[in-house]
Amino acid sequence: MPTPPTRDTSLRVTACLVTAACLVLGVPDTGWWWLGFVGWVPWLWAIDGQAPRRALAYGQVAGTAVMFGTAIWMTYLLQRFAGLPAVPSYLVHLLFALLQGLQWAAVSGGLAWLQRRTGRDVLLLAPLVWVAGEALAPHLFPTYSALLWCWHPEWLQVAELGGVTMVGAVQVAINAALYVVVRDAWPGVAGGRLHRVGLATLVVLLVGTPLYGAARMSAVDAMAAAAPHVRFGIVQGNHGIREWSRKATRPAVLFRLQAQSAVLEAQGAEILVWGENAYPHRKVLPRSGGSDFSALDPQRIRQGFTAPLVFGTLTADEAVSPYAWNTAMVLAPDGTLGDHYDKNYPLLFGESAPLVDPAWYLANVKGASHINAGVDVDALRVGAWRLGPLICYEDILPRFARRVANQDVHVLVNLTSDTWFGRSTEQGQHLGLAVLRSIETRRAMVRAVNAGPSAVIDPAGRVVARTAVTDPDAKDAPPPVADGLVVDVPMIDPAYRTPFARTGSLFDVLVVLGLVGLVGRGRG
Repeated sequence: MPTPPTRDTSLRVTACLVTAACLVLGVPDTGWWWLGFVGWVPWLWAIDGQAPRRALAYGQVAGTAVMFGTAIWMTYLLQRFAGLPAVPSYLVHLLFALLQGLQWAAVSGGLAWLQRRTGRDVLLLAPLVWVAGEALAPHLFPTYSALLWCWHPEWLQVAELGGVTMVGAVQVAINAALYVVVRDAWPGVAGGRLHRVGLATLVVLLVGTPLYGAARMSAVDAMAAAAPHVRFGIVQGNHGIREWSRKATRPAVLFRLQAQSAVLEAQGAEILVWGENAYPHRKVLPRSGGSDFSALDPQRIRQGFTAPLVFGTLTADEAVSPYAWNTAMVLAPDGTLGDHYDKNYPLLFGESAPLVDPAWYLANVKGASHINAGVDVDALRVGAWRLGPLICYEDILPRFARRVANQDVHVLVNLTSDTWFGRSTEQGQHLGLAVLRSIETRRAMVRAVNAGPSAVIDPAGRVVARTAVTDPDAKDAPPPVADGLVVDVPMIDPAYRTPFARTGSLFDVLVVLGLVGLVGRGRG
């Protein structure tokens, strides 16, 4: 007896929600990363063989639920810093999830359309369409399914070949292979037959991917061991947005950074790193040239330590623009200010006003800010070393991080402030996505995060050290105490390039061209 249409729809919507639950529960720090091996299976069942419009709708359900659950920390930001009450903040977040969920809708509808157009099965089409979706979809906060495996780098090493989207291809291919094996073996579906290609694909990926990963991690470890090392001191001031914003409390922020820098230098740190905009006195430093303030000036950067410093600050030049730049700057041991880098990708709505006059935006949106986008990408020189700067969420942008790494750098340095999101799942997700940049480029990454987690990621993608996350803006937060790390970091040969570093988006382009070719051939 056929399943009634309304019941069939309910079952398929439920299946999409099960997939969403798997991907939300599989995010970093839950320990349920293994859901990445099965999480897509219910979604594949929901859209397999469906009309494109129905598949698109099912995909929208899945995508909205995934984005709502994984980015629930958005509501915290909206309530605490945008001043929205709880219910409106959840409604705004739902709108955000609906927009971000369009990627799933497009992938689902496209997959169903390609099935009809080409006659091909989901085993071939699902991984290809998924890669196209991850590669082409615009995002406010770029997300990639590889995040589920971020603490298990043996499954991520293919990122050095084709980038983070290749990891997504592996994940969806494993799920698609499992799905077709179960589907065809199910009584009454395909006569209970064995899908031999699906089973072979499943075995090859489940065995071959970690074997490749283990082999490559061993080789990269050997390369890192042979490289020169530098002891980085990562300073975490644990200051909140409110303390940093108030003129009366800025000296306390600076004092903690200086005192912790002295402690880490005493522990052997050779290069110190402070977080994004950690230096609290805004728009006071020259954008080029110049030097530190005098010894008696309360705005002096260096106090109690002598090591070179990379730090974040807001800089300005009113002759060029009324708005500031989010800048990473080098303070040399002799007190001179060296190279600087301006954040190239200000966060839409949070740091920039898209499509409207910034003055109007700042006047009408509570808590809004606007900074200029940087236009140059270059290394920060500290002695003989070239550091690749990334500010805030630039470390989750694979194409941009590749550009930075290809500036002949020895190491990547990320300055971040995730304080906006309290103590939430956002911090683990941000760090987890950053892991992929080290694998793609084979550069260690030093991350200085104002309220944690500061961390060091090795060139094989392991998080070898990290600090705790604090929430200094919480009402019951204790008085802030600085934290930090001193870690030996390998300085990889700046001429070394991975396949991804050399070819960039070639894998994505080949996948899209492959899909176009399948469409052109029609039903095979």
